[in-house]
Amino acid sequence: MPICSVHLKTVANLTAPGIIVTTLGSVHQGECLKLPRKRTKGHPRSRALGWDSKAKMAEASGYSLLEVMMAMSVSVIGLVSLLALFSQSLVTMFLVQEELIAKQKARETMESIYTARNTQVSFADIETINDGGIFSDGFQPLKLSGNDGLIGTADDGAVETLLLPGPDGLLGNGDDINRTLTNFERQIQIDTVLDAGSNPYPDLKQITITVRYTTPQGWQRSFQTASYVSRYR
Repeated sequence: MPICSVHLKTVANLTAPGIIVTTLGSVHQGECLKLPRKRTKGHPRSRALGWDSKAKMAEASGYSLLEVMMAMSVSVIGLVSLLALFSQSLVTMFLVQEELIAKQKARETMESIYTARNTQVSFADIETINDGGIFSDGFQPLKLSGNDGLIGTADDGAVETLLLPGPDGLLGNGDDINRTLTNFERQIQIDTVLDAGSNPYPDLKQITITVRYTTPQGWQRSFQTASYVSRYR
């Protein structure tokens, strides 16, 4: 702010702190004394003129490229984990369904053997073919019973099918799925029961039914149930 000679008496009051004026006596009438101005950082006028923009840029903080990349990596790992969890849930649901089918078919086979003993075959016939009985040896496809009405014998029919609900989740509609159980196999194993002295019980046999299946991932799983059948009904 210029200060004219008429205001020399107030120079001392107008000068900014720390500024010493030594030429006050040489200022003539009509001349003005120019005093330096002290700009204060952050003053509204200085901000309007952009004088402290560099200071603002220096003070501004942000994320570095490394920090951004690390954050993206963590996000990708989290999303991949969620996707893997979703896929695992679908596999688990499929395995639960297959396990239920295996349990049901194993129990049906056991009931068929009890029915055979009670109705149409002798106790001696409850053996595998290699041991002189009527039931097939080893693992066989999961087939329907043949003319004899028994499961697991030589005259079994076609591979079993299973009617499942369609996309609407309801059974008995037009979108039901008729699934052929080609990935299932069944084994009937008949063993002699021994007493404490390793002598066979002539009137008791152990029946072990094993149903195994292969998943779309190539895994092989199985369900096994065992019981005893006696000569007496």
